[in-house]
Amino acid sequence: MRRYSVLLLVVLMALPLAEAGPTLFLVKVRTRALVKSDKADTYIQQFADRGLPLKHTAVIVCDMWDTHHSYNAVQRVVEMAPRMNEVLEKCRSMGMTIIHAPSSCMAAYKDHPGRKLAKEAPTAKNLPKDIGAWCHMIPAEEKGKYPIGQKDGGCDSSAADQEKHKAALIKMGRNPGGPWKSQYAVLKIHDIDVISDSGVEIWNVMEDRKINNVIVLGVHTNMCVLGRPFGLRQLAKNGKNVVLMRDMTDTMYNPKSWPYVNHYKGTELIIEHIEKFVCPTITSDQIIGGKTFKFKADPN
Repeated sequence: MRRYSVLLLVVLMALPLAEAGPTLFLVKVRTRALVKSDKADTYIQQFADRGLPLKHTAVIVCDMWDTHHSYNAVQRVVEMAPRMNEVLEKCRSMGMTIIHAPSSCMAAYKDHPGRKLAKEAPTAKNLPKDIGAWCHMIPAEEKGKYPIGQKDGGCDSSAADQEKHKAALIKMGRNPGGPWKSQYAVLKIHDIDVISDSGVEIWNVMEDRKINNVIVLGVHTNMCVLGRPFGLRQLAKNGKNVVLMRDMTDTMYNPKSWPYVNHYKGTELIIEHIEKFVCPTITSDQIIGGKTFKFKADPN
């Protein structure tokens, strides 16, 4: 009888703890590798598997504001947000930390538990000296050429749509140049989520929770997603394993600017630039299944 008891114990010890659930989530990241030749240097897509330790991975939602000064930018956020919320709900349910970062909107969340989590995180011993600042470029980007013009601000709305949108914002009592007050409400914020637009606070939270893996999604890729203190450049240069969710983002790009391609092609060019010089990318279907997200107006 004892022999059977010992055998049963050995079998039970070999079984996985079902109630604990998975601790690692596998994604396929995409980068661009330089291939040199006598004729012309080219970049080719490369794919690799990467394991994300769920309790040590964060998702940062960048500047998914309740409204924007660009009419078309607002419409694309409205179209993308429902799927983005599905991604956040799934990531949260698996144990990832969700960090909502709607810049310049912290007053709307002053009493939310998520702000307390951000503000009360202990100061990290390895706090980078520049983590509170915007980052315009990292050294790796000097190897390439920035792929789109954006000096005009990137608004691709028609003059008529912009005029109507501006009038509506003024009627709402908003500053038409910077009308955002909170995050877009379709993206649900739970009490366990973190809310911050501070690179220092977000770094402190990540270090306190031993988070070294970060997924960034939101808008706009060529501006805030790349440059914010909690954006791709800062995270990459300071040693985080950061990836962009490339189908859960958008750009501020006007096709009337160089290289004179449609708006969605402009986004593709920025994503390609990121994959070459900043960090890998993944897609939402790897988290929630189905197909990758594509804007209805995207002809590409």
